[in-house]
Amino acid sequence: MKKHSREEILSKLARADELARTGNSQVDVCKALGVSVMTLHRWRKLPLPRQEANVSQDNAGEGVVPARPLAMDQMRHVLEELKLENQRLRKIVTDLLLEKMRLEEAAVTASSRPSETQGVIQALLGPANSR
Repeated sequence: MKKHSREEILSKLARADELARTGNSQVDVCKALGVSVMTLHRWRKLPLPRQEANVSQDNAGEGVVPARPLAMDQMRHVLEELKLENQRLRKIVTDLLLEKMRLEEAAVTASSRPSETQGVIQALLGPANSR
């Protein structure tokens, strides 16, 4: 079992990206790199900075500019958007749970009074669906 250095992993990941962009399958990419598909998958999940791989490509003459991290203002804006979305989703879940409770209560009431079952079903479905 060979232990690859950080530089080797970064260079092989960069090479794998190049091969994938040219249309090679993942199996072909792994054969060209001399690693298994599982190893390549595990390397892609590693928290290695991908900018270093781009820098090594830049040295090859491609001129890739490394990505810049988000500014604090942008991060605050994204955080506020996520908080608003979270509030909306919580409200939707609460509304759905209340509706579920109403339907369960209606079902219990309908089962305790079989003569009124048709009326409860009609009330739940509305007049458009009655026959």
